[in-house]
Amino acid sequence: MTHPTDQNRTGRYKVAIIHPLDPRGLKVGGIETFVRDYIALHPPEMDLLLIGVDGFGDLELGKVHKVTVRGREIDFLPVIHIPDEVSSVPEGGLLRAVLLRFKLAILRRYFPIRKMLKAGGYTMDLRRIELSTLPVAFGVKSVQMLHDGMSQDKAMSSLLKKYWWVKTAAEGFSVKHAGAFYCVNADLTERLKTSYPRHAAKLDTLPTWANPQIFATAPYVLDGTMNVIFTGRLDLFKRPDLMFQTIAEVRKLTDKIRFHYVGDGDPETFPEFAAIREITIRHGRKTSEQIAELLHTMHIGILTSDFEGMPRVVMECLSVGRPVVALHLPQLEVVIEGGVSGYLVPRGPDQTVEHARRLVDTFEAIESGAITPEKVASKVEPFSAVRLLGKLWRNHRILQGLEERA
Repeated sequence: MTHPTDQNRTGRYKVAIIHPLDPRGLKVGGIETFVRDYIALHPPEMDLLLIGVDGFGDLELGKVHKVTVRGREIDFLPVIHIPDEVSSVPEGGLLRAVLLRFKLAILRRYFPIRKMLKAGGYTMDLRRIELSTLPVAFGVKSVQMLHDGMSQDKAMSSLLKKYWWVKTAAEGFSVKHAGAFYCVNADLTERLKTSYPRHAAKLDTLPTWANPQIFATAPYVLDGTMNVIFTGRLDLFKRPDLMFQTIAEVRKLTDKIRFHYVGDGDPETFPEFAAIREITIRHGRKTSEQIAELLHTMHIGILTSDFEGMPRVVMECLSVGRPVVALHLPQLEVVIEGGVSGYLVPRGPDQTVEHARRLVDTFEAIESGAITPEKVASKVEPFSAVRLLGKLWRNHRILQGLEERA
């Protein structure tokens, strides 16, 4: 794209998000929630197009449909049918990976999509760096974001470890060609600035958030039982084994414990789950609104991941006023303060026992009134969704010639 369209010169601008998602579905994950919030909060002067997947088999592929998500109407262009319940990173060979199938489906419709994007004066917004070749192929400018902090030894699946070179190549390509590039935490930003010093000026940090319109602070419901919750996929890097072991340790300290899991993973695939099966409530997949309602009955969130970007489950728990007890991740230091909004547990040989003890300490502080929903929620007040997303939207206006770069 070399010139803004006449429509853009009037102040309106067009953005195309490309992500393998059906926004009408219930797929759980940080990027999926990011996209849905992006849709719900996008400015009225933005015309938004989502190029994604049809998760229900009811839409004609390759055709733009009007869909309503959280009360906002957008254009939706599905390019492939993939059932909503299919995991984004299935076990098996590379050709089964959703992201690859999605990208190939886009390329099969290369000419009509390119014509639409160029004629409309769109810029692209990308959530996955593996798709970073698409803006170049279509001849449009883009804003890219890196959501995860995975490394080769801490990949999400065996498939990603096997084809790690794909991610490495995509990262370098994306940093070079994107008009702006964001990382979900400062450590990632600094790593990329060190790796790609010539492009450091376009790199910035954009943490995740919890939408306060949905995840509003609520008082605790206390009846003597500690309700601990985790929401999300049971990817190996989330360390479900450690999570289940920790809950089992809590059970040794108190029999007043219930563990709640929200998501479509199967905890039975982990031997450690057997010890806590009878105190676990499996809620299945839920919408953000349903998760927020459930959090009102919870007390503490738990996280045991080996790595994360900026975990949305933490931000959502804190926004509702529920402290989080997590294994230490450096990016969580800005939102989890010991004894105020939970605890960060040092990693080491005694981490599971210490994690369990801190969960009990936190619940006792809730019961005594030392920890309050308002104090917990105050830790995420600086993370306004509109303010953070506004950085992305400004980049699109700059790329479309509607605003000068400061």
